[in-house]
Amino acid sequence: QIVKSIAPSIYGHEDVKGDLVLADKGICLIDEFDKMNDQDRVSIHEAMEQQSISISKAGIVTSLQARCSVIAAANPIGGRYDSSKTFGQNVELTDPIVSRFDILCVVKDIVDPVADEMLAKFVVDSHFKSQPKGAAMDDRSMNESQEDNQATSSPTDPEILPQDLLKKYISYAKLNIFHRLHDSDMEKLTQVYAELRKESSHGQGVPIAVRHIESMIRMSEAHARMHLRQYVTEEDVDMAIRVLLNSFISTQKYGVQRALQKSFRKYITYKMDYNRMLLNLLRELVSKALRFEEIVSGSTSRLSHIDVKRQDLQSMAEERGITDLEPFFSSNDFSAANFELVEERHLIRHRLPRKSQ
Repeated sequence: QIVKSIAPSIYGHEDVKGDLVLADKGICLIDEFDKMNDQDRVSIHEAMEQQSISISKAGIVTSLQARCSVIAAANPIGGRYDSSKTFGQNVELTDPIVSRFDILCVVKDIVDPVADEMLAKFVVDSHFKSQPKGAAMDDRSMNESQEDNQATSSPTDPEILPQDLLKKYISYAKLNIFHRLHDSDMEKLTQVYAELRKESSHGQGVPIAVRHIESMIRMSEAHARMHLRQYVTEEDVDMAIRVLLNSFISTQKYGVQRALQKSFRKYITYKMDYNRMLLNLLRELVSKALRFEEIVSGSTSRLSHIDVKRQDLQSMAEERGITDLEPFFSSNDFSAANFELVEERHLIRHRLPRKSQ
């Protein structure tokens, strides 16, 4: 009713236009982004380009502010992302609207028992904490439930900030930090943009345009603000370049990705968590080994573990500039993910979760 009263010409598409206006100076979340009709896409184009929505009704021409960040989710064609195809071939979105996003994240449905269990626990805990307490619950049960809630809601990692403190931190950064960019930083961004333009002409992924320079500038400023800095440092610029490159590379075909990762290795490995990267590579090898076992044996239900060759992980790591794997093998990340090193056989063993009978 409010949207219809303020701007009648918007009515009927208030689910997109109205949300963008209401999210002014905030964040607008859009699901099923690929299912929008043409009129809604025109509105998104205008809002993301000009940060406003135009209104023309009964001789009155005006515009409403829509200065918001947009986080959108879309589904791949057929329900599964095909790595042998480009991003544009997987998602029904046009290049003009895709290029207006600073970051593209390809989220693949990879079977990982450890990650799946963590996600399931998070969903169950969230659902449990959102349930109202029953009237018939006695005091003892109530106290036990509250203690369990506090235990699950408090982060086990000391580096994770509590939700209340995180909200205050973000509010303070938005209200008090006004960053500046130096000329030397612009030169580095310009050089990376030129290299990206050259590489994008050979591939078939998302085309690189001038908007991507603006994206790197915005991400540099956002990284500086996140660290409460009043000026943009070289660290902020390098992190923005790394994020943009990973976004660009993820939109390419699998074969092209490998070549681009080698070309831009000095940028995409900046301040990277090598343990996490090696863990992802190892999980990829485990996934392939499980698929092979399923093809050969017909099922993996009776397996208690799966082995992969240490040399395979070593080769993949060396392609990314990592030569020493010993720190990773002795890390908590390695053991917490149910991996162990079988030294005498030069294998890495992954213990599979037991299936309930």
